[in-house]
Amino acid sequence: MISLSHIPQDNLSSVTNSNFSHLDSIFHLIEYTLFGFLLHQSFKEDTLLSISPIWNTFIFGLLFAISDELHQNYVPGRNMSFVDLCFDFIGINIGLLVSFQKS
Repeated sequence: MISLSHIPQDNLSSVTNSNFSHLDSIFHLIEYTLFGFLLHQSFKEDTLLSISPIWNTFIFGLLFAISDELHQNYVPGRNMSFVDLCFDFIGINIGLLVSFQKS
């Protein structure tokens, strides 16, 4: 995920200039769904944490998404997007739900 955030906008133009205008949001949703799933899977195995795995997933996932969006302000041609952050959070929740259903 971090390596994808480092890609300048010029290198993403072939993907973002596609006929589907919301492709970037779909990428965020898929990426953070997988992230939310993996986070919850790892937190539920950790018995040392006093906070529930669900809250750990929410907190860590959201903090990571915020830092990822803030970081993009320093990448040429990229900027922070509240819409992307919303799709990140939705993805985390979907991943969490899938992981929770699995257990």
